[in-house]
Amino acid sequence: MNRLVTPSDRWRLTLLGCCSVLLLVFQPLTSVTVAPATFVLPILLIVFVGAVGLIYRGLGRDEGVGAACFTLSQLLLFSNCAALLNYIGLTLHRPLNDEFLAQADRALGIDWWAYVVWLKSDPFFAHATSLAYASSLFQFVVAILLLGFTKRFEHLDQLTLAFMIAAIVSIGTWCLFPSFGALPLRYAHGMAQPSFFLAMSKQEALGLLALHSGSVPPLRFNDLTGLIGCPSFHTVMAILTVYGLRCVPWAGPLAAVVSVLVFLSIPADGGHHFVDMAAGVVVAAASIRLANLALRQRAERQVVAQEALA
Repeated sequence: MNRLVTPSDRWRLTLLGCCSVLLLVFQPLTSVTVAPATFVLPILLIVFVGAVGLIYRGLGRDEGVGAACFTLSQLLLFSNCAALLNYIGLTLHRPLNDEFLAQADRALGIDWWAYVVWLKSDPFFAHATSLAYASSLFQFVVAILLLGFTKRFEHLDQLTLAFMIAAIVSIGTWCLFPSFGALPLRYAHGMAQPSFFLAMSKQEALGLLALHSGSVPPLRFNDLTGLIGCPSFHTVMAILTVYGLRCVPWAGPLAAVVSVLVFLSIPADGGHHFVDMAAGVVVAAASIRLANLALRQRAERQVVAQEALA
């Protein structure tokens, strides 16, 4: 890897550029405003991480550090753009889809609330699943760094490109068919705050419903939160993390064990319908397939070009 920008970087930067263009085009057409000052420090930190990656790569100091830092900076910038686009989707004022999703769970014979009570009945297990749910993003970032530092570039590219594709598909689906999950739906129907801890509080759940029914306040970096109910993006990240680390002898099995706790926690701490998770599995599988196809085609074109020059 003796170039500053690799073919995989170009894929990621293309998707980042597409999201940025969509944001610049559609945000002025809505009532959504952004508080730019709140994004200055995070963007500067992201640029710094990316610059470190390019410096390491350009000087030939360490290909692993260069790839990990530059790739992570791309994903962080993409995540900020995608989050803002997700909020802009609220202005479509599409009806919430949660009643339908709850009916789908019941049609499958699933009692969502009975499952939540069962999962949280043991204090130790309840705490472990809550921690696992809260650590999903941290696990994903660790996976990126680990794959980069250990020079597993092919797996790094598969993981990160699949993440970006999955995010675009999930946000697009949610904007057309918005949902916040089973827990906000129960709170909307008057359920009291349960005695056990859930990662999503009643105040947060009702805040999501208020966002949908009212106007979107100026978007501040610290106030951005996950909006997507279906497909469950925690499910997507858990699957992608395990998939990305499958080649790492000790981290792969550990990620698989932790992902079991994450899967158990998603309906409870995330307040998701079970069908949200099923949709997340489909999105993750399709995104992995599309990412691998895109990377393979780029590699094949590169080989053909090199043979033509030979």
